[in-house]
Amino acid sequence: MVFAKAAEAGASKTRLMPLLGASGAAAAHAELVQRTLAWVAPLAGANSRYAVSLWGASQHRMLKAWSRQAGLPLRQQADGDLGWRMQHALANALAQGASKAIVVGSDCPVMNSNYIDLAQRALDEADIVFGPAEDGGYVLVGCKRSRAELFEGIEWGSSRVLAQSLAKAEACGLSVALLETLWDVDRPEDWLRYRRRVDE
Repeated sequence: MVFAKAAEAGASKTRLMPLLGASGAAAAHAELVQRTLAWVAPLAGANSRYAVSLWGASQHRMLKAWSRQAGLPLRQQADGDLGWRMQHALANALAQGASKAIVVGSDCPVMNSNYIDLAQRALDEADIVFGPAEDGGYVLVGCKRSRAELFEGIEWGSSRVLAQSLAKAEACGLSVALLETLWDVDRPEDWLRYRRRVDE
């Protein structure tokens, strides 16, 4: 499940605005979402073991357009903080028959289908899998059973997200697998790092 927001000037990737301006930050966000959908969409082929969906923070026309272009169903994120929205999406997928459920964001330009395969395989042994981010958060979370406590009381957006989540998992008695640490695009230096990678 890919989590995404519509790209709107002044409301998207606001931490990039000092470098790119409001419209430029929104365009950067749109580019990252479309890049993510470009590699995710092929996972949803007819013979795939994956059921892939785009989970929008709204029913914005842009999200609907991205959904059509990628050929992925658009689902509505629940109201509430990020933790509740991820918990809802994971629980929904498991309730509908998935044996494992994985949520990724849309601003990690170095993630790919191999990373998803590693997460899926990690869940053969572990209850929870995290894809750590360099900034102390995570770029992926997956599970094979839903536990709301894992997402409660987390300081979302802080450098303590992963550490707090690991502590929650330990308190719940859940086994955890950690994937390779990746980086996502939040700050101007992240965008410049991304542009250097694209331009290589």
